[in-house]
Amino acid sequence: MSEQGWQQGPGRTNKATRSDPGGITEELTPRQQEVLEVILGCVEQEGRFPSIREIASRLRLASPATVFQHMEALETKGCLRRRGRRWMLDPKVRRDQGIPIVGRVAAGSPLTAVEQIEGQLSADFLGLRKGRFGVRVVGDSMSGEGILEGDYAIVDPAATISNGDLVVAYLGEEQEVTIKRFFKHPWGIELRPANPRYETMRVCEGDPSLRMAGKVVGLMRRF
Repeated sequence: MSEQGWQQGPGRTNKATRSDPGGITEELTPRQQEVLEVILGCVEQEGRFPSIREIASRLRLASPATVFQHMEALETKGCLRRRGRRWMLDPKVRRDQGIPIVGRVAAGSPLTAVEQIEGQLSADFLGLRKGRFGVRVVGDSMSGEGILEGDYAIVDPAATISNGDLVVAYLGEEQEVTIKRFFKHPWGIELRPANPRYETMRVCEGDPSLRMAGKVVGLMRRF
């Protein structure tokens, strides 16, 4: 539908009331609501903020300038934020309020896995996508790659794992959890540290004691 299709008729109000997850209510026009829904969907499903041209294409708008005007209105109404040329959602309007932290991951000797949510990482993280979770790093076996104790590894269980990728894995009967570099061989799996003080872990092909939690797609550090 063209932009002209959303013009008001005589005596009509063309406003929609939206209540966001944070409990803040704003009046948005139908088109502003559509722009916001495109942005929310792209951030939640693909982990990125869509371009203005992409929003225009999805809504079948001929002019990206029109989308920019709607985004400025959404900024005024507290739905979007802008830092220079970078746009982002205001955390209060997100349906996903952050990446859950599900426990600790060993960069050293494996730790017994305890999968319980201990908190959340900021929703401003650009790699946020449905299903991802965070784990806190303990130990120094990956210090050679700048992964330090207290960092948070962002894990995507759905991502394809290839040789050389950083992964979080569960090992042994106790399903101990560790973060290492993944390498697949004809005989099995190799999990390599980035610190000479630690040995490489090797697991035979088909060993049920090994389970991949997912690929590490980002790291966060709190100061």
